[in-house]
Amino acid sequence: MSLANLLNGGAGYDRPTHPLTHHEILGLVAPFSRRDRHVDLAASDRLNRRLVFKPIEHSGDDDAVLTEARETFELENPRIGTYRLTRTLTLRSGLHATLTTEGADPGELLARIETVPPQRQFRCDGASVIAQSYRLFPSDSAWSRGAPQVRMELTRGEAEVEGLTLILHAANVKGYPADIDLVPKSSGFELPEDLLAVIGWAWGPLRKTQLGWSGKLKLRGSEPHLSEKIEAGLQRTVAHLKQTLAHPPAVFHDTLRRARWWVTFRRALPLLFFALLIAGAAGLTFVEIPKDSMVNLLIMGAPPLLLFAAFGMRDTPPLEIPPLPRRSKAAAWMPSQAPPTAPPVAAPAAAVPTPNPAPENQPTEPKVMLDAQ
Repeated sequence: MSLANLLNGGAGYDRPTHPLTHHEILGLVAPFSRRDRHVDLAASDRLNRRLVFKPIEHSGDDDAVLTEARETFELENPRIGTYRLTRTLTLRSGLHATLTTEGADPGELLARIETVPPQRQFRCDGASVIAQSYRLFPSDSAWSRGAPQVRMELTRGEAEVEGLTLILHAANVKGYPADIDLVPKSSGFELPEDLLAVIGWAWGPLRKTQLGWSGKLKLRGSEPHLSEKIEAGLQRTVAHLKQTLAHPPAVFHDTLRRARWWVTFRRALPLLFFALLIAGAAGLTFVEIPKDSMVNLLIMGAPPLLLFAAFGMRDTPPLEIPPLPRRSKAAAWMPSQAPPTAPPVAAPAAAVPTPNPAPENQPTEPKVMLDAQ
């Protein structure tokens, strides 16, 4: 093992080091060729052991979502004896959804992915389309009635809503929240921090980032029910954004005034909790507690236990003074969406009296030149 692999904890030690040979390529693409999927050698990377297959256009599908969609396959060999197959579906709007699975036999990976129809990775919510990416696993019962049983875990969700691109990243570690990114397509957007938090307790406040805003979606459970909960939360988020951004910012405050104040109280809870602890510790100085009492032992051991509990939390809540909800005076969420204002009308200029011209037939008085005497 090299020094770099030792520093990385052995990562990459079982990775193949030689490029793909023609003999290996023929064996790997055989199950794909039987399904009319042909390898694109020009786009493939033999050195990194990655094969890319020619795209398939879904222009004639009956599903309106998949109209003019492109489907591509990519086969990788990240470890010895293990292959990773990824199906990518890209819509005309630019939204894309992936389906990834790993295993030892590329033919089984292809059969596993084909059990999931392309329509399953897209959901329509009115005029909005949600693209959902999954990680595919074989279930306990490998085959049932000639078809493999699979388990899908959501990894990513994407949608375009009212000039914003919403991207959800599911957590790779159990117990951590999913990340929600809001990326504006143009500059000028101004969003309140509690835009998503008013939906419910599971949604966190927005934080300003370089690309836009970032939030959290905290849902409890285990797979496969956790992915179903995240999908439902993603659809609810898209519907909320679509309804909120379609009206002026003042409507958001007027209709969700009580929810906004509740979010402010939720964000202040960590600070209120520590303030209560400090007040309680200060109040104990006025109480006489025997030294051999169990209460005194609990008081002495409380600070290190609280410190251990605070650092042991996976998602530590921030200590902050949240801003109070206020009614926005902006006409729209983005300046370009505001109704155009009419230019000020200039006051009419004062009429300047002009001398009346003499009639054409009226004789003019001759000018008399007087010679100076």
